Amino acid sequence: MHSLRQRINTRDESGFTLIELLVVLIIIGILAAISIAIFSSQQNKAHDADAKTGARSAQIAMETYFTEHDSYSGATVAELAKLEPALVNAPSLTVTKATSNEYALSTASTATSPVTFTVVRAPNSTITRSCTPPNTGGCKGGAW
Repeated sequence: MHSLRQRINTRDESGFTLIELLVVLIIIGILAAISIAIFSSQQNKAHDADAKTGARSAQIAMETYFTEHDSYSGATVAELAKLEPALVNAPSLTVTKATSNEYALSTASTATSPVTFTVVRAPNSTITRSCTPPNTGGCKGGAW
């Protein structure tokens, strides 16, 4: 009977060793670090896409403003937001130039490494979309 008790007691003491538990914790830590880096990258892409959308919406609102006023002069962020209410939430939208036949506007993303997206309409009606710094986040080669 005594030997039966000894066998039962040894079975109760089975489990994981400290080394095994540490290995599992290290593996979980590595997987968490990888997933956080991937999530952060995706979050930055979303911020850049939001800024691009704001710039594109502001470009459309600017053309609407021209249709109503026969000039880009007087176009401000507030005036554009009246035409396109979504621009109220556009990240860092600025109108840097607004004359009778040309304009320049820009938005900046709120990503970890911010990217500025710019739309410029030249007097000859050429539209140029650029971004800085090039090859960062949603800015591939300095254009979008």
